[in-house]
This record gives sequence, structure tokens and C-alpha cells, in this order.
Amino acid sequence: MSRLYGGGLYFPADATGDVLHSYAEWTRSLPEHMASSVLLAQNPDLPGVPAPLRGRFVTHVRIAFSDTESGEELVRPLREIGSTLMDTLRDMPYAEVGTIHHEPTDAPYAAYDRNVLLHEIGKDAVDTLLAHAGPDAQPPFITELRHFGGAYARPPELPNCVGGRDAAFSLFTGATPAPGSREARDRFLAGMRPWSTGGTNINFAGVEDTDPAIVRTAYRPGDYTRLTELKAVYDPGNVFRINFNIPPKGAPA
Repeated sequence: MSRLYGGGLYFPADATGDVLHSYAEWTRSLPEHMASSVLLAQNPDLPGVPAPLRGRFVTHVRIAFSDTESGEELVRPLREIGSTLMDTLRDMPYAEVGTIHHEPTDAPYAAYDRNVLLHEIGKDAVDTLLAHAGPDAQPPFITELRHFGGAYARPPELPNCVGGRDAAFSLFTGATPAPGSREARDRFLAGMRPWSTGGTNINFAGVEDTDPAIVRTAYRPGDYTRLTELKAVYDPGNVFRINFNIPPKGAPA
């Protein structure tokens, strides 16, 4: 694939509820080669932030679609939600795929990441998300709702240990180091528990999630057991443990 249809729709804070409810409905009938997510974030008032977004709470819908011919029509319902602060959706060369999320690459920043996987996101789930992570809550963390499903949800041709295939969405949070930020984040994730699969995605785990009991939730039980058996064969002393660790089978918990 040399080109794709991608970019973002940046909505103002007062559109957040309409965007999330519309997005949840929109994802129910998508072709499986459409990748999308919604980021809720308070942008800093800094020169590096585009002027329309600077110092504002923004609801950012991100799109990556491999069919450049039908992309415009497919995202029409999202554009019809209302006026945007910016619209960067376009036919682009694949080499520009990194521009879709529009994240800074010139400086690191401190964040405490955590995530849960969701089996659905209906009206009640969206309302709960808004209450904790919407603009009125002034959350001290960012939130991303990412659509799963499609080919990822199907069993692989060759068995592997990739988990979370039963999830319809991932819910990622990144808290700041400010006092109370992580506690607010954890209250939010606890509030979303009724729609959780009980699993997590290891790609979105953070420094607080290195406990093996948490790592285990990123895998199906049988797969996790098999990984502990393999670890016992290839690394029985658990030398490679400075990671999201899977202890060797038989090792102390």
C-alpha cells in the first residue's frame, strides 16, 4: 500500500458528547480495514501547538483507511457532526502515516499510562466516559478510545499469544505527574468496569502495570500458561525480567 486516506477531525470541547455518541454508532458498520480512534485532551498553550488548538480541550477523531477512493464518503457522518477546529483528512502517501495522530516527536514527557479493553461502548458507557474524561470534568489525564475488531478479532491462521481479540475497543489513559492525577484516572477506569472484558493491552500498559497479576490480563489464560512454560525452558532464572514480566512456570509469585 503506497497511499491511504487519513488524518484527523479536531472538534471543540462543546461537541465532545455529540462526537463520542456519533462515533460509537459509526463504528458499528465499518469495513474492517478502517482504523480509527478518538482522543480527548487539554492542549497546552504553547507555540508548538497549532493555533486553532492551543490552550483548548480538543476531541480529536483520527482516521487511517486503506481505500483512498471511498474514504471521503465513509467519514461523511463524522464531518456532519458539526464545525471543526481543524480538518486534516486527505489522501496521503503512506510515508506520512505518522502525521495522523499529530503527536510531538521533539521532546519526551512524563506520563502514567493505563488501559482497559471494552466489549462494547453504548450510550451509558459514553455518558460515564464523558463524566470522568470529558471537558466539564477537567481531567488531569488524556483519554483515547480506539476501535478494535475486524481482522484482529478473528483467530489467527497460525496460533499465537496475541490477546484482546474479544475486545471491541481499547480505552487508554495517560495521567500527568501532578498530585491526584493517577487517582482520578483510576476512578475513571473503575467506572468503566461494567463494559470491560477484564483484559488489558500490553502495548498501552504503563510503569504501574508491571505486576505479573496485571500482565496476565493481557493474555488468554491458556496462552499465558504456555508462555510461563516457555519461559521456564529458555529463561528459567528470569534474567530477562525488567519488562512486563512473565515469570517462569514454577517460580515464586
